[in-house]
Amino acid sequence: MRSRQPATEEPPVKDTEGMLQDPLAEQLEALRECREQLARQANGKEASPEVAGEDPREELQGAVESLRLAEEELRQQNEQLLAAQLALEDERRRYQELFEFAPCGYIVTDPLGIIQEMNRRAELLLDHRRELLRCKPLSVLLPKEARPSFFSHLHRLLRRGAGEVETWETLLVRTGAAPLPVEVVASTVLDAKGRLAGLRWLVRDVSDRKQVEQALATERELMDVILRGTTDGLVVTDRTGSVILVNEVARTIVPVGAVILGRRLRDTLACAVRSGRLSPISGAEGVAYEVVLEEPQPRVFDLRISPIESDGHVLLLREVTAERAAREKAERQARLAATGQLAAGIAHDFNNILSVVLTHAGLLRNDPALPDDARVKLRAIADQARRGARLVRQVLDFARRTPTHRQRVDLAACVRQTVNLLERTIPENVVIGTALPAGEWEAEVDPVQVEQVVVNLALNARDAMPGGGRLQIQLSRRTLNGGGPPPIAGMTPGEWAALAVADTGSGMSPAVQRRLFEPFFSTKDGRGTGLGLAQVDGIVKQHGGYIDVTSEVGRGTTFTVYLPLAGVAGEPRARKRREPKVADLDDYAGPTLPTGWGEVILLVEDEAASRVASTEALQALGYRVRAAESAEHAWELWVRHGDEIALVLTDLVLPGVGGAHLCSALATQGRAPVIVLSGYPIDPEDSRLAGVAHLLQKPLAIERLAHVIHDTLAAARH
Repeated sequence: MRSRQPATEEPPVKDTEGMLQDPLAEQLEALRECREQLARQANGKEASPEVAGEDPREELQGAVESLRLAEEELRQQNEQLLAAQLALEDERRRYQELFEFAPCGYIVTDPLGIIQEMNRRAELLLDHRRELLRCKPLSVLLPKEARPSFFSHLHRLLRRGAGEVETWETLLVRTGAAPLPVEVVASTVLDAKGRLAGLRWLVRDVSDRKQVEQALATERELMDVILRGTTDGLVVTDRTGSVILVNEVARTIVPVGAVILGRRLRDTLACAVRSGRLSPISGAEGVAYEVVLEEPQPRVFDLRISPIESDGHVLLLREVTAERAAREKAERQARLAATGQLAAGIAHDFNNILSVVLTHAGLLRNDPALPDDARVKLRAIADQARRGARLVRQVLDFARRTPTHRQRVDLAACVRQTVNLLERTIPENVVIGTALPAGEWEAEVDPVQVEQVVVNLALNARDAMPGGGRLQIQLSRRTLNGGGPPPIAGMTPGEWAALAVADTGSGMSPAVQRRLFEPFFSTKDGRGTGLGLAQVDGIVKQHGGYIDVTSEVGRGTTFTVYLPLAGVAGEPRARKRREPKVADLDDYAGPTLPTGWGEVILLVEDEAASRVASTEALQALGYRVRAAESAEHAWELWVRHGDEIALVLTDLVLPGVGGAHLCSALATQGRAPVIVLSGYPIDPEDSRLAGVAHLLQKPLAIERLAHVIHDTLAAARH
């Protein structure tokens, strides 16, 4: 490619020479005038007052000498000026050569970016002759997508003013070739008065560097693929203990970011476990530790350290959080199962004991001759017995041993009714707010247990706000269609009701949250049993639901219970058999105590103390009693006195064939109604209890027993 040498501008020598010659010319002119005057005086034509009395020849000689000196000075100045002009030309020529043959491209534009001049290297980079590019915008040499960035840098440079530099990388368009990656350095040019005269652009080819970077990036990407291929964190150190290689898994484990490279491993681990624990693992091969990071979420890692031949070490960090959680969950479930078995095992005996206490307390309290102070004490005894029964119920609930009596109910109505009850028990300094929107909220649940969930969560929120606050209870709908992750792992697609109970109380730390649903765990310093939230967890899981909690110390806590909603309204419902009514000690018994008319009741109870107490209670209510201690004995009495027996009251757990078989056999007779009274959780789905009129849960107050027997006999007579 041919290129034309730029025209070299001549320096302003004439102006400089004129500036130097003006004073000398004036001096020479004055000397000439003086010489002419002396010459005229010498010829006698005129006389000057200033030179009167002086010798004209001497004065003429002095003028000539002055003229000679001035001419010499002018000659020297002309020589100096010529030398300066030659030096300037040499400097300009050197500058032009440097400009023309510089290894980088140089472009000169006006302030608007219009090209004025460029060097040979710029021609080669742009693959255009400079004659064709003069007076054209520099932006035409950039692809369209790079022009906005170009103008942004240009405007920023013009705003920043003199002495500023803008540097960035971009692409240059070349004819018949791929765009060239270059680095651009732009600076301003000022004139003699400090005003903006133009812009200088340095353009450097960075294609070789880009290729090297691409090769390094490819190699690095390959290394990253290899390092990402393992689920373990990998850290390599040199002989000094400084980290020289680390994969992304390890970076997420060790919370020190990119600064892990070059740091000593000891310092890095110290930073990593500043909010956790580092414990040696006994019995493991080599050097092994268990690393527990507490924040932002608890994570557990298995750390193995192995030496390498270069006197460094390789560290493998394997996360075992899920394994640990699964193991702890299995252990917790095992403990829960053991607790459930223990609870179910003692529930019958313990409820029998409480039943005897309640029965005798009721008999004594109904004695008209009893003093009032004794009556108050007996009521306290009965209240404590009921409290013990509720404690057993809570244990059975969290152990999921309490049968649920599900029916299709309106969740919003159920929660609203519970809130109305809470307003009478929650202190006035706690403001209760609700958001229970209208709509279809039908769900197959046990309404009593749903009420228990709301009450337990509300009371827990009340205890978290001793100085008052706000309790918010709201119901919302969540539709899961499989398009995204569910709120809690394990939730299946469908319609879910989200019941949220939020408070503005003290909140809970992460350590407390981890143990929140453990039975008998409490932070109330002896004021709680530690079973309220465990009961909630058991009930929710029995209903196929999930529970989530978010809490922050000093800001409050929100419990969210997710329950599956039933089908839409009008959906055909499965026909169910009639279930007997299940009553417990909390059912209202009414203000009066109904009595019998000498009807015979077959009482079946294997516990002697409970049998005696129940017999006395029934006799006090005006009934005659035939008592049996087993199902076999009861059948014998039934065979002998069946015609006179008006009602059978039997325990469910009996020695021998058991109370369920007795109920099934009596149901086939159809002569007398059967009431089951048991201290063990009753399953109304048991087909052997299909003909039972009532299922009563021990312990039962005498008032409730009197009403149930009276109503059952009345129904049988009709």
